[in-house]
Amino acid sequence: MSDQPTGVPAPLERQRVVAAFEEIAALLELDGGNPFEVRAYQNAAHALANVDTDLAHLVAEKRLDTIPGLGKTLIARINEMASTGKMKLLDDLREKVPPGVIQMSRVPGLGAKRIRQLHEALGLNGVDELRKAAETGKIAGVPGFGVKMQEKILAGIAFMEQHQDRYRLDLAEQYATGIVDALRGMPGLLRLEVAGSLRRRRETIGDVDVVGGVSSLDAAEAIMQRFVKLPQVTAVTDLGDTKSSVVIHPGLKVDLRLVLDEVFPHLLQHFSGSRDHNITLRGLAQQHGLKVNEYGLWRGEVAIPCADEAAIYAALGMDYIEPEMRENMGEIEAALRHELPHLIEESDLKGILHAHSTWSDGKATIRQMADAARLMGMTYLGITDHSKLAAYAGGMSAEAVRRQQEEIDTLNAEYAGGFRVLKGVECDILKDGALDYDDETLATFDFVIGSIHSNFNLPPDEQTARLIHAMEHPACSILGHPTGRILLEREGYSPDMEAVIERAGQLGVAIEINADPHRLDLDWRLVRRARDRGVKIPLCPDAHVPASLGLVRYGVSMARKGWLRAADVLNTLAADELLAFFHAQRARKHKA
Repeated sequence: MSDQPTGVPAPLERQRVVAAFEEIAALLELDGGNPFEVRAYQNAAHALANVDTDLAHLVAEKRLDTIPGLGKTLIARINEMASTGKMKLLDDLREKVPPGVIQMSRVPGLGAKRIRQLHEALGLNGVDELRKAAETGKIAGVPGFGVKMQEKILAGIAFMEQHQDRYRLDLAEQYATGIVDALRGMPGLLRLEVAGSLRRRRETIGDVDVVGGVSSLDAAEAIMQRFVKLPQVTAVTDLGDTKSSVVIHPGLKVDLRLVLDEVFPHLLQHFSGSRDHNITLRGLAQQHGLKVNEYGLWRGEVAIPCADEAAIYAALGMDYIEPEMRENMGEIEAALRHELPHLIEESDLKGILHAHSTWSDGKATIRQMADAARLMGMTYLGITDHSKLAAYAGGMSAEAVRRQQEEIDTLNAEYAGGFRVLKGVECDILKDGALDYDDETLATFDFVIGSIHSNFNLPPDEQTARLIHAMEHPACSILGHPTGRILLEREGYSPDMEAVIERAGQLGVAIEINADPHRLDLDWRLVRRARDRGVKIPLCPDAHVPASLGLVRYGVSMARKGWLRAADVLNTLAADELLAFFHAQRARKHKA
């Protein structure tokens, strides 16, 4: 449903192009296409996802070639979508690849090559047929599969079905921002905010709640009509004067609720949730002879005016609770005792750790990454290219490490103390927990992030021992993405994180929050436990292009959900303080 004139494409949105390129790459792979072409579309999608500039402006100004990784063919595809609303290649591939094959591609752990093999060997065309073939043992008989792969496929189907209606935080945020930006400024709309689990910064989102305060209910009608006719709306499931629901591309449900502006703070608080937080809050209000809901706060029949959410909490005798903390995990009790922590803010960060360059699988030079960090106001950047085992990611040999560090020394001489590039590495943790370099090479780094990129299927006790053994190495400074999860794609390798966190606290090893929205690992539910055991938590974007350095803000969101203060976060330290921390950490473990 749209108020666009017939034949005129909807305004070009960056996320639509990203989604189109990602889908093209997936369909090409399912069709057995050229791997280099597949990679080109994957890289383009990644680059566009991290561009801050309005894509429509770049098209209009013919400046798409300023985005790294976009060649003539890819630029032509974007221009085609801008002018027609479609990409012919995408439409052709959708016609060519059977829908059931596409459906099977959503099963975690089942790659394009295996899907093609099953389609050809068993004629499988869809998840239901895939499940039946696995349950009857047919998949185990296909060459190259076996019983373990058959069990893995069944587990993948169960995982997919459990998470199929959820969206990553970054995607939900982009879609919601498009809605809010399209409505702001309408006559009579005084306040408009995203609420729900997106405002609480949950790592995955089921649907989006948007709430607004209006000057009059007459103004609400025009706002609702604008909302349901936005170009991204694919279906209207409910249309009312003060509440409407739509489905937008790619299937995300969005609710809009409007109230008179004096009621807005109550609506915002209520629909920000969480449900359990609100239940506890209502119980507390009842103890004080009060009633609280989405329409107001009352003592008997007398309304207590509240200009904002802080006034609501104050009326209940507590400090304001930040949205990220509203999970009914002790925040109400802490607010009543006036013991809530002052949560970290993005402005507290002084540097970035965990970034890749062209020395491994990054798409920009160290200088380009460093200059981007400087523009963000950072004072240092920790470059952490991959170690030699990660050949798939261009892992560095010991000789390459030497040459990379010479380049860093040259850059630091140029920066003359105004900025610093730190010599780091993302070092693979081997199956036995050893690190992927000899001690002599490891000693040349300012810091070492130990990460697992292989042998995901070890039993939990072996995986736990592996991580702990790696942390016990004197050179291991930070544990990277400790569970290996990829949100909505795979669970991760399930170590005993309580044991890992306990040992990290004893050793003084930091554990990162990998801020890539695909990971957000360490899970925020474990962050507070790590903090309470003295573990420092760096917020790390795992950036492979300059624009991805900004992903660190998602790490800030997870840190705030985990009740972290600036002092709990490693990269709030100045460069000299950080290097002193790493030096003391290494010396401590040498003595142990």
